Amino acid sequence: MMLSETLILSVRELRLILERLVQAAGTPAGLLPSVRDCAFYSAVLPGPGLSGIAQQIEHVRASGVAPLADVSTDGELTIDCGGQHAWMVAETLLDLAVERFRLTGRGEVLALNLTEPPELRVVSGLAERFGLAAIVEPKGNGAQVSLMDRPAAKRRAIDMVRHDGLSAAASSWWPLYKASHDALMPDSFESRRHAGTVRVEADGRVVGRNDEDETDLSMLTADPSRLQPNPVSSAS
Repeated sequence: MMLSETLILSVRELRLILERLVQAAGTPAGLLPSVRDCAFYSAVLPGPGLSGIAQQIEHVRASGVAPLADVSTDGELTIDCGGQHAWMVAETLLDLAVERFRLTGRGEVLALNLTEPPELRVVSGLAERFGLAAIVEPKGNGAQVSLMDRPAAKRRAIDMVRHDGLSAAASSWWPLYKASHDALMPDSFESRRHAGTVRVEADGRVVGRNDEDETDLSMLTADPSRLQPNPVSSAS
């Protein structure tokens, strides 16, 4: 929905576009849901918002993936993040802080060797599903996450977006939308074979539903040399 130069975006729209972008940036499949959620909270929490997402996506693209190292001293949980982007490690750092909070009542973890440490602020959104609030502050050459109980009556950030949508400048949203669209597989013979509710095998068999209300098979049947001219529908 657009009002003048302002868009009201839904949770679904944000997640869909941001997931495509972080996936196109090379995020490993196992990290994709958590990095997408980090991008979501980066967009909706106080801060640069959508206008800062494109730059962070490029930092994610340049980020490696490495094991985290526990370098704790003097009882302070300290994690060396191996130079990774804050979005790549935020979920793991939160898990460690939550475990510490549940066991000891102190939900603090110090993260060192981060790229874009201010983006660790997304932990404050991620923590809400545990019924917790998080404060992220710079400390030395790192950032410290501190957890505490969250008032039950306070609405979560994601619930506010679900109810009210996210108000955003059109000029911030449409470049992200276009970049997401451009990241999709180009329309081709191979992509059409795996589109929609059916799958077209190399020998011409149509696997799945055999109504064609949602799948355009014209590209596939236009070249008899690439598919059998009369593909047989198959349920298996």
